[in-house]
Amino acid sequence: MFVTQLSQLHTVCAEEALARGFGQANLVRSVGETWFVDPRYGRGSYWFYLMDRDTIVVSMDITYERAVEAVIETIPYLGFGLYEHAMPMYCSPECAGSNCKLIGHDWDGGLHISSFEPGKRLSSASITIAPEAIRRYADALHCNEKKLRCAIGRLTTSDGVPGLPLALRGLDITYPAASVADSYYHAKAIECFALLASSIPERVTAADAVRISDRECVEGICSYIDGNLSSDLSTKTLCDIAHVSEGKMISAFRNVQGDTPQSYIRAQRLEYGRRLLLDGSHKISEIAKSAGYRNQGAFADAFKRAYGTTPRTYRKRLRIELE
Repeated sequence: MFVTQLSQLHTVCAEEALARGFGQANLVRSVGETWFVDPRYGRGSYWFYLMDRDTIVVSMDITYERAVEAVIETIPYLGFGLYEHAMPMYCSPECAGSNCKLIGHDWDGGLHISSFEPGKRLSSASITIAPEAIRRYADALHCNEKKLRCAIGRLTTSDGVPGLPLALRGLDITYPAASVADSYYHAKAIECFALLASSIPERVTAADAVRISDRECVEGICSYIDGNLSSDLSTKTLCDIAHVSEGKMISAFRNVQGDTPQSYIRAQRLEYGRRLLLDGSHKISEIAKSAGYRNQGAFADAFKRAYGTTPRTYRKRLRIELE
C-alpha cells in the first residue's frame, strides 16, 4: 500500500535516488525504507518501517512544486500521528482547525485519493496498525481494547494528549544505529500507545457522557448516510430515522464533526462521485444519480465548486496521469 502510493506521488527509493544524483545519504535510515521526491516534482523525504507485520511507523517532510495525486485501494487500518504545517488541511475540516495537530484515523478500507497542491509543506510522524493489532497493544498496556480504539478516533477533536506530540516527533528527529533501531521503534510505538491510553478517563463525567452520546448519535447517522447517498437525506428524514430532534442532531454534528449534517452529506456525495469517476464503465449521468443528485447538471455544478473542474475534465485528467 505504502509503496504503491509513494510511486504515484513521484518519490523514488533511496538507492535509486542517490544513484540518479538526488536525495541525501545522511537522511537514509538504518532500517525501513527511505524515499526521496523526484526533483522534477518537488523536494523532501518519506520513511516507513514495518514491525511485527502489523505496525508501521512513518515520518515524512515533503513539499511539491507541482500538483500531484495518488489513487490507491487500501486495506482497513487504525492510525494516529502528529500532522504539521499544511498537512492537516488535507485530512478534514476538523483537522485543519485543530490546534494540537494530533489526528486519529479508523479507516474501513477502500479507494483512497490523496491530492496535494504545489507549495504546501506536508509533514507528519505517525503510527499505523492493522485493526487486529489493537488487542496486542491493549493487552500490553492492561487497558480496554475498545476504549483504546476510541481514544484513537477521538484524537482529532480532543484538546491533545500530554507528551504525545513530543513522543511522535521522536520518529522524525531520531536516527538510531542499526543495532538498536528495531528495539527503539518498538519501544517508541509502546510509548505512544501508553500516552494515548493514559488519556482515557477512568470515570465518565456528565460532560463526557454528553460527548459520548453525541458521538454515538453522529456515528449512527453517518453510517446511514454513507450507505444511502442516493436516497432522501433531508434533515427531517434523518431526524425521523435517528429519533432525535433537529436541534439535537445539528448540535451533535457540530460537537463531533464541526459542521452540519448537510455539509457532511455534500462532502460524502462529492467524494463518492469522485471515486466513481475513476471507473470508465459509469456514465456521468449514472454517477450523478448514484451520488444523490437530481441530474447531471446539479452534480457538475457542485463538483466544480468543490474541485475547480468539471467531472468530465477531472476524469480525463486522471486517465492521463494513470497511464
